[in-house]
Amino acid sequence: AHVETIPGSLSERGCSYCGAKLVIGGVLKDTIQLIHGPVGCAYDTWHTKRYPSDNGNFQLKYVWSSDMKEQHVVFGGEKLLKKAMLEAFAEFPDIKRMMVYTTCSTALIGDDIKPVVKEVEKELGDVDIFTVECPGFAGVSQSKGHHVFNMGWMTDKVGTYEPEITSPYTINVIGDYNIQGDTFVMEKYMEKMGIQIIAHFTGNGTYDSLRGMHRAQLNVTNCARSAGYIANELKKKYGIPRIDVDTWGFDYAKEGLRKIGAFFGIEDRAEAVIAEE
Repeated sequence: AHVETIPGSLSERGCSYCGAKLVIGGVLKDTIQLIHGPVGCAYDTWHTKRYPSDNGNFQLKYVWSSDMKEQHVVFGGEKLLKKAMLEAFAEFPDIKRMMVYTTCSTALIGDDIKPVVKEVEKELGDVDIFTVECPGFAGVSQSKGHHVFNMGWMTDKVGTYEPEITSPYTINVIGDYNIQGDTFVMEKYMEKMGIQIIAHFTGNGTYDSLRGMHRAQLNVTNCARSAGYIANELKKKYGIPRIDVDTWGFDYAKEGLRKIGAFFGIEDRAEAVIAEE
């Protein structure tokens, strides 16, 4: 799966853009995912993962694209992008968060999306937008997209929002994408143990909660390949420890709960949950 493939061809692994959008960003339940490129890049990364949410599966119902055509490849697509962004916010007035992704086409012609994003933020005033500049050809597999998204979010967004703290025990759940509802199970366990989850990266997660990841006391990492980067960066910048868990399987789940309980000194609560479940 790590063998180089021809950009645009079907291969065993998704492209770098796919790794950023389909695996991580597209899971968020309250965010417009605008893909700046041909409509195929949007369609091929839409509704193909089983990541439900508790708000009616907003993220599975819709796909957004600037719908780039040949004329835009020739003359540039920045005006088209701005038009698409304004239209998307107008169609969903309750949604104030957006991620904008470059694709092979828009990266190859040199569209500069960040100034366009700043224009839209200034015009609308109450929106927050994250740019993901990771076209499909950026790496040999989707893993490159994981890395770019992780590092970009850490640089641009972490620390820009203050979450409400409701428990003396706080964690980030990292590398869990709620595939068929596993995040819901983890949430239930943590609630029983009295632990507040500051952010889910990114299963059933929200845009603003991810901006507040710096306030957690512990990073609990499940999929290290897709999200170990941000856990490591949070440790470097904010001193938040990282523990790795595997929540699939009874024995692994018990081991993970015991690790979390031991970190906070609430082993008895972990054992109570294990016994009950």
